[in-house]
Amino acid sequence: MGETEYPLAHLDRFQVIVPAKDPLAAPATLEVTFSHHVFSEKWDDSRHIDAHAFTADGEKRAFCPVRYGCSIGLRAIVEYHIGGKAFQSRDGNGVLSYLFYAEAEGIAYPAFFRLRKASRIPGVDGILHVISAYQNPDLPARHRLQSIKFARLVHQTCPPAIAK
Repeated sequence: MGETEYPLAHLDRFQVIVPAKDPLAAPATLEVTFSHHVFSEKWDDSRHIDAHAFTADGEKRAFCPVRYGCSIGLRAIVEYHIGGKAFQSRDGNGVLSYLFYAEAEGIAYPAFFRLRKASRIPGVDGILHVISAYQNPDLPARHRLQSIKFARLVHQTCPPAIAK
């Protein structure tokens, strides 16, 4: 953007192992990917300049330096929550989504994700795709959200095909 470079290597896909709670069950391997929404926001002609514009998946977006800065910690947020909890929330349309609850600069920073079974990647049981992540001071407190152990969610959604 302009003359400043913003490397995106911290958003490269990576794999994590999610241990099963049952000692006789196999751990699940997830491939983690990130959407461009973690470093950009919806285009607004009245707020954005052309130098920050880009188009992805047919949608005009604006690079956001604040979201970009927060996105640098996303890998650590995902890795931290592997042994913890995911939370459930409903969007404005009532659609259920899952998120990791974190903070960035003292402000709630939810990382919304989709989890699905992987069928075409050898050795990978599921794909965790971080859809969006942004500071949201209006997000209800963590204790007001429904939670689920992340390992349980993974093993229900994309159980390992065979013991590893």
